[in-house]
Amino acid sequence: MLPTPPEEHFAQAALRHYDDAVYLHDDGRLPNADHHYGFSVECALKSLLLRHLNATMAPLKPGGKPSPCPWTPDASGKPKQHKHLPGLWSDVATLVHGRSGSTLAAMLNSSAPFANWDVADRYHGNPPLSLTTVDERKSAAAQILTMHQQTLITGLLQ
Repeated sequence: MLPTPPEEHFAQAALRHYDDAVYLHDDGRLPNADHHYGFSVECALKSLLLRHLNATMAPLKPGGKPSPCPWTPDASGKPKQHKHLPGLWSDVATLVHGRSGSTLAAMLNSSAPFANWDVADRYHGNPPLSLTTVDERKSAAAQILTMHQQTLITGLLQ
């Protein structure tokens, strides 16, 4: 039996985080819902990076451990790690530019719902969030996950 590739782990995690976010959102637990929406988008984008944008989880140094996050070589050939939102959002928007994936590129370039989302917010007691912000992020997460699912079905970046 072959091991599950990282892009599949990211795909499964994207759905799990989104489902948890919806559950928490429906229960009025906005900070945790918001965080899971962000994680779902991160995971879906990382899956797309690995499947369609020539990213790898290969060791950053010869003989080292696999990378903890996807990376692509920058213009000088050095590894550019793709870690968290909001940077990951703009990384994918840049990488998809000029390739197939015009629908994804248009969405990523037309809005930035996670521009002030921070993975470190998980350590804050009760960060202030409006329902409007969480609703916008839910909508963006749903769009990204829909595009991701279509890509899994068709094998093409939309």
